[in-house]
Amino acid sequence: MNISFKYKRMAIQDKKLLYFAIVAILTLSMGSVAFAQFDDVPYNIAPIEAPFDMPQLKRPVFPEATFDIRDYGALETGESENFSNTDAIHKAIEAAHEAGGGKVIIPAGDWYTGPIHLKSYINLHISEGATLFFSDVRDDYLPVVLQRHNGVECYNYSPPIYAYKVKNVAITGTGTLDAQGEKLWWDWSLEQREILGTPRERRAAASPLPLSRRSKFCRGSEPGEGAERPSFAVFWESEDILIEGVTFINGPMWNIQPIYSQRIIIRGVTINSLDAHNGDGIVLDSSKDVLIEYTRLMTGDDAIVLKSGLNEDGLKIGIPTESVVIRNFEAIDVRTGSGGIVFGSETSGGIRNVYVHDAYFNGSDRGIRFKSRRGRGNVVENIFINNIRLENISQQAIHLDKYYGGPGETGPAPLFKDVFISNIQVDGAEMGIEIVGIPEKWFENITFENILINNVEEGVRFSRVNNIRLKNVEVNSDSRAMIAYDAYEMHLDNVILNDNTGYPPLLIEGEYTGAIFKNEYTLENMEIGDGLTDRIILDR
Repeated sequence: MNISFKYKRMAIQDKKLLYFAIVAILTLSMGSVAFAQFDDVPYNIAPIEAPFDMPQLKRPVFPEATFDIRDYGALETGESENFSNTDAIHKAIEAAHEAGGGKVIIPAGDWYTGPIHLKSYINLHISEGATLFFSDVRDDYLPVVLQRHNGVECYNYSPPIYAYKVKNVAITGTGTLDAQGEKLWWDWSLEQREILGTPRERRAAASPLPLSRRSKFCRGSEPGEGAERPSFAVFWESEDILIEGVTFINGPMWNIQPIYSQRIIIRGVTINSLDAHNGDGIVLDSSKDVLIEYTRLMTGDDAIVLKSGLNEDGLKIGIPTESVVIRNFEAIDVRTGSGGIVFGSETSGGIRNVYVHDAYFNGSDRGIRFKSRRGRGNVVENIFINNIRLENISQQAIHLDKYYGGPGETGPAPLFKDVFISNIQVDGAEMGIEIVGIPEKWFENITFENILINNVEEGVRFSRVNNIRLKNVEVNSDSRAMIAYDAYEMHLDNVILNDNTGYPPLLIEGEYTGAIFKNEYTLENMEIGDGLTDRIILDR
């Protein structure tokens, strides 16, 4: 393959791609794309390397004092079935907090509790062999607390784990947190939809309203008002957070959700929410300086997703998700139209400076996904995705979509630009790559480099993209390998397209299409659509 880098000038996207040049050459020399595989999570956190400024995150430090919940009256469920340990756990947390911090220990065994509210300098340690079962009584999650539900701030039922404006806080250990969502939240939320309408409808109506008037969307202080499931673990406006080693199962909805928080490390975590609708794994919500690594995710919605608020509420708050590194992880059997790594759909605060690398997706509905729509506005930019293997994807392996949910919305359109996707191997998908822009705001500066797509029904389809670069890309599909509609400045460099149609594998159409830099790609392998001429085809 031709892997030389030639420059007439050092454009910004070329500067960023330099970061991956050596990795790309080494990967190609091995003949395949490497991907994350891990059995043991190393204790030491490897240096964080990214193509943007990123702090070297360190674990928060806690005093050595320990506080065993049994010393504060806790009883295992075997000793007293469904005995609530809420008071005992909170007494242990309070004692640790008053002592200046320490480790609150959940010992081996089964423990039943209501929601846990963390404080600063507390390490909640879930010991090996310990399982925390959270209450299956809805009133135990009152009084309501401030949170962000589906991109809109509101007061709602407390999450099982809640941290409000804390610092130096952790959840560690190798035990399990079980929110018992199947007993309490899942069927109930579907009943709520029948009574109150879908969450999508209600959150869109709530977004322009003041916080005090959103009770029809989330639960206010009075019975009979609107209500939604809480996320499993919420960190609100907090800093220096560590979540390490534990397993989350049967969450009410989303699982780990830092909101307006910073300096966050999530590593060695397992999440299984396959049976939970909207059971997103890790949701970074208007947060920054984040490291996620060595995670295993089997989720009923997006495995790892970056968000920043919805519509008017998100635009007014205007806090982006930024400076994020996600590495060495796997997403298996991710369901309900979701993806392994996802950006959006709530993008109103913006998302920028994200580096995702070394991952394995198998059995997901989609793999790499960007999604938003009119009304959400702001910018998603400087996104780097490198070294991912995708197998058995039921829909698009890579999907960039500004018509998420359909074309009916109005309002400011989001801008997606400067996205660099490299060293990707796809083996089995309904479609390899699909990009769907909107007329008033196209995708800008999208680069695909070192991409191998095999065993797909449809190859690459994109529309409304300005400056798309495909370098060292091979597509093997059943139907037409590539269709470009409304593409301006499309650069083809060592692109190999194979399909079973008998027609030229590249179809170019759309009245706004122009400036196709074919390089070595031959004209006989192109079909020019109606209304276009071969004058749009240029050499470098």
